[in-house]
Amino acid sequence: MEIKKYNDFIKEEAISGTELVGHMGPAYGETGLQNKTINSFDTDVIYSEIGGRIYTMDEYNQMYQDYLKAGGGPLDGFSKENLDTIVSFFNDKQE
Repeated sequence: MEIKKYNDFIKEEAISGTELVGHMGPAYGETGLQNKTINSFDTDVIYSEIGGRIYTMDEYNQMYQDYLKAGGGPLDGFSKENLDTIVSFFNDKQE
């Protein structure tokens, strides 16, 4: 069996690119276009009105560690409510 270059394979086999559209099997996954509304679970950035800016997940994790070290209570996960709690905590300490 000879291994062909990609361009030679395409020319000889006449592959158009539409052959793989449709149901491929139980473990292949969905091939259709997904029209869905994006929510907070689809991103790793959150805007805080209190802080007046967008925070990334890395910034949140660093702030959360600082929050715990400063005596804040445990929070559950990366969410807008938790971010606002942390930002408010540090704003109150500065005043």
